[in-house]
Amino acid sequence: MKNKPTIEQYLYQEMAKASAANYLHTINHFLKMHPKAKRYNYLDLVEWLAGVRNQDKTVQTAIRELSAIKKYYQYLIWSGQRNDDPSQTLTVKQGGQHQIQFQDLFTSSELELLLNRENRYRDLLDRNKVLLSLLIYQGLTSDEVIRLNVRNIDLDNGLVKVKASPKLRERTLKLQPQQILLFERYITQTRDRMMKRKAVKTSKLILNKLGDPITVEGIFAVTEQLKALFPERKLNPRTIRMSVIANWMNEKKMPLEAVQEMAGHNWPSSTEKYLKVDSNQQRELINRYFPI
Repeated sequence: MKNKPTIEQYLYQEMAKASAANYLHTINHFLKMHPKAKRYNYLDLVEWLAGVRNQDKTVQTAIRELSAIKKYYQYLIWSGQRNDDPSQTLTVKQGGQHQIQFQDLFTSSELELLLNRENRYRDLLDRNKVLLSLLIYQGLTSDEVIRLNVRNIDLDNGLVKVKASPKLRERTLKLQPQQILLFERYITQTRDRMMKRKAVKTSKLILNKLGDPITVEGIFAVTEQLKALFPERKLNPRTIRMSVIANWMNEKKMPLEAVQEMAGHNWPSSTEKYLKVDSNQQRELINRYFPI
């Protein structure tokens, strides 16, 4: 636009007079405190919102301030000063939302112990290691595991392709080096032996002891056998996945965007809740993410 309308003109054109005045006051204060806001990205706004929440403001106040800032970025798009809205998916977390109970989760080293459980049947031992490795290294859901076909495993490039589901995105994940030989033996030898009595062969990757595709219930049964390792905590495919995502965030310090992609989350907010903030790291971390 040749003569860009001011934010004030835009607000009074778009809103009722009283609302426009309130929004303008909030936006002007925001721009005074954040002179580079025009170029802010999503994480910059996460930092700002974290600061708002740390000022002991009510949820309603935080929502009102965020609504005003969202209007500011809508104005920038409308006036041709930006072509994206970094505030679009930003929300204010309210009470009553599910929070991660980190004390109930498992560290990476604890999850590794699951792979060391012996089984007197060699084929089931290999099958269980393949299955459990997909849970503890790639963080797959049990539903994603049962939908894997052999062709979804690319041993040459060390990759596994995970199909999209109604709740999670499609993604391609790296296999760990220790998984390559394990998967190769399972796919080329173990799996064939497990299906040798089946007239109709399946393309599904993970099989039960009868040579049929494993079910979600079957996966839960495998983890049920391992509960004795951690009698005080709930061990199942869901808590394993939650632990893996939390470890990506907190042990390995992976960026939010990378964890979101690996976990298959559709929204950053689904990933943010896995960030653990302790007293020593709070200031550093809160500059990047929402407080939990």
